[in-house]
Amino acid sequence: MSAPEKVRSGIEGLDRALSNIRLGDNVVWRLKSLDLFPLVAVPFVKQALSDGRNLIYLRFAPHAEFVPEQPGVKRYELDPEQGFDAFTNAVHDIIAAEGPRAFYVFDSLSALQVAWNTDAHTGDFFHATCPFLYELDTVAYFPLLRSRHSANAISNIQKTTQLMIDLFASEDSYYIHPLKVYKRHSQTMFLPHSFDPASGKVLPLLDRESVSRYYAIADREKALR
Repeated sequence: MSAPEKVRSGIEGLDRALSNIRLGDNVVWRLKSLDLFPLVAVPFVKQALSDGRNLIYLRFAPHAEFVPEQPGVKRYELDPEQGFDAFTNAVHDIIAAEGPRAFYVFDSLSALQVAWNTDAHTGDFFHATCPFLYELDTVAYFPLLRSRHSANAISNIQKTTQLMIDLFASEDSYYIHPLKVYKRHSQTMFLPHSFDPASGKVLPLLDRESVSRYYAIADREKALR
């Protein structure tokens, strides 16, 4: 059985750090602020359009849109206020209609928690949707706000997804920390990495000073919950 096709993320350093995204991957980005998501979503969209992918944006949250209307992007607007079952069925109908090897950008999973007034359904939605996307060899990006969800919901999402990645920011410094990468491994893959959005460089933190600075930023964010 051949390995899944490698996919370009639009960030060369990220491709090297993760040994590439693969067809079938669901990629969950954990963030403190949704303002950070475009740093990874915009390059992904540009690369997908350049590569001629079938790119779909699922719009369902009140936050600022991640993918503006543009040629080559299919856009579906959904209403989670209709309830968990109706929303999940609507998303699955879209996935079935778009078929294999489609690329997706989703609005924030954390918006579903607000719409449904429960955290459990957020994990349930992902648990029901991720395997369907995986079976169709799609690639999907999902933002998720850190510190907004129960440990059970996060565990449900992390167990189901193929990739879960923390994205941190502090002043003019950015960091990427892969927490889960399905069926890939390297000596540095699961280390925190520096991230330069301008150049696309993603480099593992190997010296003590850089590692200490990263964990100080991560710990400070946790203390502000």
